[in-house]
Amino acid sequence: MAYYGDGGHFMSSPVEDIQYNPFSPEVLADPAAAHKELREKCPVHAFREHQPFFTSLSRHEDVLAALKNIDVFSSQWGQGPGRKPAIALFSDPPNHTKFRRLVNTSFTPRAAMVLEPMITALVEELVNSMSAQPGNRADLHDLLAMPLPVIVIARMLGVPEDMRDTFKEWSDSQLQGMNMVDPEREIAARRAMSEYLINEVNKRRDLIALGRDLPNDLISELTQAAMSHDDPLSDAEMLSMLVQILVGGNETTTSLITNLVWRLLQDRSRWNEVVNNPELIDVAIEESLRFDPPVLGLYRTTTCPVTMSGTEIPGDEKVMVLYASANRDPAAWEDPDTFRLDRDLNQLRRHLSFGFGLHVCPGAALSRTETRIALRKLIELFPTLELDGEPERIETFLLWGKRTLPVKW
Repeated sequence: MAYYGDGGHFMSSPVEDIQYNPFSPEVLADPAAAHKELREKCPVHAFREHQPFFTSLSRHEDVLAALKNIDVFSSQWGQGPGRKPAIALFSDPPNHTKFRRLVNTSFTPRAAMVLEPMITALVEELVNSMSAQPGNRADLHDLLAMPLPVIVIARMLGVPEDMRDTFKEWSDSQLQGMNMVDPEREIAARRAMSEYLINEVNKRRDLIALGRDLPNDLISELTQAAMSHDDPLSDAEMLSMLVQILVGGNETTTSLITNLVWRLLQDRSRWNEVVNNPELIDVAIEESLRFDPPVLGLYRTTTCPVTMSGTEIPGDEKVMVLYASANRDPAAWEDPDTFRLDRDLNQLRRHLSFGFGLHVCPGAALSRTETRIALRKLIELFPTLELDGEPERIETFLLWGKRTLPVKW
């Protein structure tokens, strides 16, 4: 069932010829084609084969309007397809303001610059390990794109590196939970992760109570800030915030790196252009974010009936806000379905891949920094890099990235 528009006049009547299912294999394989059909034929689409029901917005104008209007398009019931109260960074003001203030100083562009020496040394270590692989072949996902953000966020949090794989599994389970397929696995992973994190928080609380120095890490910073805040955080709020930081600093950056390298290597002229003109690295990153956003879209819940593109969406309706579709809308972008390295950098940064406004991704600067350093090292060490087979897509329907990226040089 869908709301259908024809000739610019939109009605709230169902049609049978618009078959859009974001969970279907066809859409998972090629979301851009499905999004194009939505924009052209059914920009406000009601999907009724899921509980709870939800509506999808696909046009840039509507997506941006929804992201701006937090009073009508609320995060109060979470930013995934399920329906559970949001907490911490995903909540609405005034709660959101409290949490955002706590993390802002740790994720500014200036903070990302401070981390550059550590990230550069780590990238060199990972890329050198990749170059030592037998037969000049490797999976760039496994050896660089996946471990890089996991290790960076683990170091920031103060998590031992021997727990890296465990944290990656926990994080992946939270993302898989958005598919609503294996809730037991998500619950078990969240329980284990929560036990670990609250134990670390309590260690810091004990040190503060004893007047002793804290470890120099993000858990210490957040614990100290939360305890000194006028409205101290509960254990549940602290845990939710730490989990969101962990998950947000993980898969999205991995997908950004794999999407970027994959798209550049699809057409050798693109890769060669960046190799020969490293000043294009930032443009390549932003065009990758526009063209292949790691997050296809997130959800809001309407607080009252609202009309978008001439169609009324009922109140208390889950709404999928499709960043990826907005980024390919010809009403907002010239030649939107072509990956181009000649776009203006400032114009490119209008993309919505990190969200917009109040809920813009706090880790955007860190993600860009990690990707920039990784790509610079790759073009330096592997100027002849090429694909070595087809990559495999990650499973989570909300995300767009690769879980394998075979390359050779």
